[in-house]
Amino acid sequence: MTNQEYLTIKEAAQLYSRSEQTIRRLVKQHVLTNHVRSENTPKGKAYQISSVLLQQEYETSSAATLSALIVSDSLQQENQQLREAVAERDRTIQQLQNRLFEQGDIMNAMANQMTNQLTNQKMGNIEELLIQQNAQISDLRKRLPAPGTDEPTSNRRSLWSRLFGR
Repeated sequence: MTNQEYLTIKEAAQLYSRSEQTIRRLVKQHVLTNHVRSENTPKGKAYQISSVLLQQEYETSSAATLSALIVSDSLQQENQQLREAVAERDRTIQQLQNRLFEQGDIMNAMANQMTNQLTNQKMGNIEELLIQQNAQISDLRKRLPAPGTDEPTSNRRSLWSRLFGR
């Protein structure tokens, strides 16, 4: 094992199409074995991992993955049926959402109509009250003398004379 080839974490990640974090986890698991080397650098430790370990970890697992990808026709048909069922469910959900939006629009229109009706009723009531007030004001004006007409001043003088004795 002395002539093993060692790769940096970055090189291993690129070569085996894995993230650097995945390779770092593998290094951490095998840091005490001879599959991992470390060097002190000004930025900290730099790790290298043996290509033998990388081949054991990732090339055998990819072969296992490929065998798992071979799927029977019945499973493919079932998978297709499930996809169709999901697509149908999505269409139904979309239709229900559209109905909800339509009903929301109808509710908003009804609320606006009710608000308009109430506003019109209130305006009608206000107009009636204004008409009543105007009628009351005109009645009061009829009872009061016109501002230019003189009332008998004798009542005023007699009142003054009664108050001040004149």
